[in-house]
Amino acid sequence: MAAQSPAREPESVEEEEETMEEEEEEEETMEEEFTVQIGSTYSCKRSDGTYHDAEVVKTRMNKRAGREEYYVRYAGLNCRQNEWVDKTRLVLVKQVEEEEDAANEEDEAVDETNQETSENGNEPQKEDEPEKEDDEAEKEEAEPEEEDEPEPEEDEEPQAKKIRVEVHEAPGNSSVVASDDFAEELTCLLCNELFKDPVVVECGHNFCRTCIDEAWEGQESFTCPDCEEEITEKRCTSNRALANLVKKAATTPAKTIVKEKVPPPENCHVHEERLKLFCKDDGDLGCVICRESLKHANHYFLPILDAMGVYKTELSSMVTPLEDALKVAEKMAKQQNEKIDKHRTSMKEYREHIESEFVKMHNVLKEREEKLLGKLQTEGESLLSEMEDNIAKIQENIDNIKESIATASEKMNDGDSISFLTDIKTFIKKCQDEQKEALSPGNTVIEKELSEEAYKVPVLASMFEELKTTVVPAVSSVSAVPQKPKEIWIIGNYWVSRANQLSKKSAYGKNLGLDQKLFSVRWIDGYTLQWSHVFPELRRAASHYGKPSIVFIHLGSSELGKDHLFKFISNVKKDFPRLTKLHPNTHFIWSNVLPRKEWQNHIEGQRNMFNEKVSSHAASCGFQVAELSEVVELCKDSYQLKNKSSDMVKICDAFIKHLKDALETALKMKELP
Repeated sequence: MAAQSPAREPESVEEEEETMEEEEEEEETMEEEFTVQIGSTYSCKRSDGTYHDAEVVKTRMNKRAGREEYYVRYAGLNCRQNEWVDKTRLVLVKQVEEEEDAANEEDEAVDETNQETSENGNEPQKEDEPEKEDDEAEKEEAEPEEEDEPEPEEDEEPQAKKIRVEVHEAPGNSSVVASDDFAEELTCLLCNELFKDPVVVECGHNFCRTCIDEAWEGQESFTCPDCEEEITEKRCTSNRALANLVKKAATTPAKTIVKEKVPPPENCHVHEERLKLFCKDDGDLGCVICRESLKHANHYFLPILDAMGVYKTELSSMVTPLEDALKVAEKMAKQQNEKIDKHRTSMKEYREHIESEFVKMHNVLKEREEKLLGKLQTEGESLLSEMEDNIAKIQENIDNIKESIATASEKMNDGDSISFLTDIKTFIKKCQDEQKEALSPGNTVIEKELSEEAYKVPVLASMFEELKTTVVPAVSSVSAVPQKPKEIWIIGNYWVSRANQLSKKSAYGKNLGLDQKLFSVRWIDGYTLQWSHVFPELRRAASHYGKPSIVFIHLGSSELGKDHLFKFISNVKKDFPRLTKLHPNTHFIWSNVLPRKEWQNHIEGQRNMFNEKVSSHAASCGFQVAELSEVVELCKDSYQLKNKSSDMVKICDAFIKHLKDALETALKMKELP
């Protein structure tokens, strides 16, 4: 049978180029018609050149490369092998099948050609071939039979050979340990360890919370470290299911995978003689020729059985020290676990303590805020109401004056004398009254303002003082330290000095009837004490006794009649915010100046104006104001009495009583530090 003619070759180079151009046009047409669909499965060319079925999950535009890329998920492979690919690496399944069919047809054609060539072109067998085959058969019978091992396929690598393993489970344990792929699924891509507090990001990949926080730290835009997808919002959700799997995988005893033991060779690999000796110097097995070789010259050899007995005895002597070392290590591990448990308990207790302390601080801050806002609301509404009433009164005067002006203009233009003179005197009297009312001293702009120092400067300082005194470590009743009495200071000139002298003989005593265990009253007095002495005296007292809880101030009479009144009033007003700043958590009481007999001239008017202006400003700054009205009446009545000594005692008793009442009112108003 004649051999088939070979495939027709191109007649010329031009024909071959035309064929290649046609094939390129067909490929371009197929590529244009080929549209990648999200969710469809394609055959994807991997980095190693092999093709594998993959599902297209999502797409993105690679601005650097200027092309569209697709994120593919390989079927049956580990998720770590998923990757971004371009369109050129995706192939339609139909196209792959056609290529495979074409390749198969080419292989079949080649096989048929080879077969025909062998049938037609082979030389005839020689006559002595049967004898050769018989010799080969006899040789095969003489050699030991060996099992035919299947040859590895062409696609398989040599390392892919299977290894027999024996799996030994721990007694009483029937759980199945995760495979390598499963363990890889429980491993964080960033730290390459089992997940710790795993979280899932927007694209669906999982990371340790600390790892993803560190990866995103300091970045303005966020991308997934695994798939590099842009994350619109830096938000992580705890993956409790994955955390439970990690916990189980970490606590499940692993199966012991043991490779099949390969029996050691019985012959020397150098001399091919049977191993019968053991070299003690080198620790190697050897044959009788090894003993005589230069490599083992002057070495000491033992027969194998003797060497086995010697080293078994030596090995058995090592078991007891190892067991002792094991006990020490187990004891150390137990102690360390106890320390770990104690440490975790301490962390929990400290966390609860910190949370409770901050709850206390939050409560103090909330209470302070409500008090301050309530005070602002009350004072602000009162001042606002006063100013609104004043503007209404001023507007009423304006309307009346406008009406009178209009009426006067109308009358002046009236030519009828009878109409003009009717009630003219009454109208003129009305105009005069309206003029006086508008220009009277009582009609002024109310200049009262909320104290900036009361609602701005002292707020933080007083807040810290409250926190310092409120949030304190709990002291047990056994080791409780007695509380220091709260400081109450009374600072003033003449009347304070007289009250201090007579308080010992009064019914209240120098401590004004207050419990000495809780309160300590200190008199800071002097007959000629002036307003300029207030700050130095308060600083001196603070250096000796600490911060005061209440300060009662009765000063100002020594300066009346000496300095310019309005300048003195302005100085006193400016010093009130300084006092609250110096002692931010102190309750101040301002006492009006009492009258004197020698002030019955113009100085009495200065006293009244001083008390009115200063008391109003003190109240706006948060001071408590003591009017001492009963003491004022007694002082005025004393002008007519002749027995001054008995009169002074009576006035001092009333002053002490009013002073005690003012302190008790202060104690009821707020909880003192």
